[in-house]
Amino acid sequence: MSTAKDFSQIGDIDGVSSYILVRDDGYVVNNNLDDAVALSSAIVTSGKYCDSLAEELSGRKYIYCCVERNSGNDVLVFSLGRYYLGIIKHSDYSPEQLAEAIIASLKALL
Repeated sequence: MSTAKDFSQIGDIDGVSSYILVRDDGYVVNNNLDDAVALSSAIVTSGKYCDSLAEELSGRKYIYCCVERNSGNDVLVFSLGRYYLGIIKHSDYSPEQLAEAIIASLKALL
């Protein structure tokens, strides 16, 4: 079983600028951000949207959403049951390519 500390390796994936692991109540479990608490509620809200999509799509696993930002440092959010993983990507990576790498890493962790 993976621990919150195991998620720190997500930060080593090419294209990941920062990450935040948040419990469904908004508690920040692990991160490498300066402003993690400020971002945690947006991660939970986006994660609950992913949960809703998963339900609509018959329980499909590894559904994520991507919030585009003008800076190009988009935010990808993955639902992981009681937890949500937020990824801030480097602007020169595509969200689709990064999502594939994140999903591969999550499969290895979970």
